[in-house]
Amino acid sequence: MLRIFLMVGGLLLLAAPALAQAPCPANFEGQSAPVTCSCATEAALSGSVWGTGTYTTDSRVCRAAVHAGAIPATGGVVVVTPAPGLPAYAGSAANGITTSNYGPWTASFTVAAPAAAAAACPATFQNQAAPLTCTCTTEAALSGTVWGSGTYTADSRVCRAAIHAGAIPVTGGVVTVTPAPGQPAYAGSAANGITTSNYGPWSASFTVAAAGGPAADLAACPTNFEGQTAPVSCGCTTEQAMSGSVWGTGIYTTDSRVCRAAVHAGVIPATGGPVNVVPAPGQNAYVGSAANGITTSNYGPWGSSFTFRR
Repeated sequence: MLRIFLMVGGLLLLAAPALAQAPCPANFEGQSAPVTCSCATEAALSGSVWGTGTYTTDSRVCRAAVHAGAIPATGGVVVVTPAPGLPAYAGSAANGITTSNYGPWTASFTVAAPAAAAAACPATFQNQAAPLTCTCTTEAALSGTVWGSGTYTADSRVCRAAIHAGAIPVTGGVVTVTPAPGQPAYAGSAANGITTSNYGPWSASFTVAAAGGPAADLAACPTNFEGQTAPVSCGCTTEQAMSGSVWGTGIYTTDSRVCRAAVHAGVIPATGGPVNVVPAPGQNAYVGSAANGITTSNYGPWGSSFTFRR
């Protein structure tokens, strides 16, 4: 089935021009700077990959790129960016590629499609009343203040917020910025190398997500995580995050709404996006809190839990 899929994809893209970039390295070991390179179809056909979204440096770069949704199985140009080592890597199945779990590793990489030819993003989202698809350059994300997590004050730097939200790597990319109502409070957090700040009431907000991101190519997330014993990569829609009960903070009861919990955790904005849901042990108690426009509840003992891995 995989061989047929690749042949069909090849026919569909037969007229595409040859890529002018240098071929990607087999893995990303010893790399300390971002690399823009091209993946051939053959480069994505085999090899081991560990992780989801963030991969161990000994993973096959082009196979990871297909898994991440940065390119189709027929190949393409990608931007590979070094990232810190993680204490654990969760494998998952996405875009026809199944990656593996692994424990601690000293260095990682992320991989994304290069920025497309969309207009440059504005510095902030003040006075914007409609969604906007735009391009963030590396330079646009280098400085500026951001308030909030998942939902940001309208005067926050758009491209820096996009990295914090996980919508793009530090090398930039194309994002969709969506206006949102003002919040009574904004909680800062550290994510993806960006630390945002707390703030009180602000009259307008925005959320940010990858334009045409991988959520559309993933299976829809389950309503809750009951009966799940393995990590799941799935896509959350805006509608899935709009209602339902959630118990806990960071670690949630398995009968909590997955996508609503993901917004609360700051993994995705209120507009939805791709998530990696990971089973966790049951807790003696779950503490509710207010974050990113979602208020969760307290609960006592529960037999199993879930959390999210970026």
